[in-house]
Amino acid sequence: MIELQQILTYTFFAILPGVVWLFFFLNKDSEKEPKKVILKVFIMGMLVTFPVFLVEYVLVYLLDTLNISSGLYNFIQYFFIVAMAEELFKYLAFRFTALKSQYLDESIDVPMYMIVAALGFATAENIILFSQKSFLFYTDTIILSLIRFIGANFLHALCSGIFGFYIAVSFYRTNKRHFLFGGGFLIAVIIHGVFDFFLKYSIIERGGETELSVMIVFIFSTLIISYLLLGQALKKLKKLKSICKI
Repeated sequence: MIELQQILTYTFFAILPGVVWLFFFLNKDSEKEPKKVILKVFIMGMLVTFPVFLVEYVLVYLLDTLNISSGLYNFIQYFFIVAMAEELFKYLAFRFTALKSQYLDESIDVPMYMIVAALGFATAENIILFSQKSFLFYTDTIILSLIRFIGANFLHALCSGIFGFYIAVSFYRTNKRHFLFGGGFLIAVIIHGVFDFFLKYSIIERGGETELSVMIVFIFSTLIISYLLLGQALKKLKKLKSICKI
């Protein structure tokens, strides 16, 4: 009974960050989306974690065969493998569930559904991470949940939201569609890569106290600036009444 209680507690705190961000972002859309579509996109976001991790595993295995410096190794891993794979598959989760949906009829719907897919992905990551941890106290689960809330889960939502903004704009500027799509994807990858590289490499692997403080300020400044930019982008999309999908 105690083990079941622990499993339920861990699962609750693993799911909580993604669900809180989900309600937060969905409330920014005045026209509420159907719950069944939101759930479908969210679940697909969770499911794509499996091919993502497989792709990352294979590519990291191939990267291990190269004789390169640790700095270059980590740069390639976090920017060109992790960030690119995860941003691509989160987009695919959106594409195969919401992009052709009859309910995607407003410009703001694109980044919103992208964010839903991203939070599904982040929630699956949380569940996998919590299942691998051994917690001595329940407070440890709360702390990890909070760290994921303000860190990785927020990051996934921001990157996909910004990417989604460029996708939405590309429906109106069809002559620049591929440029806008590629630019949005690149920006999402850069933000994602900066977070992972400086957090996991500079801080965890090489950071001392001074470097730790500087990097934390830099990382969270990046997240805050990204959030402010996303907020302005969503306001602009709200002024566009309908969206033309092809």
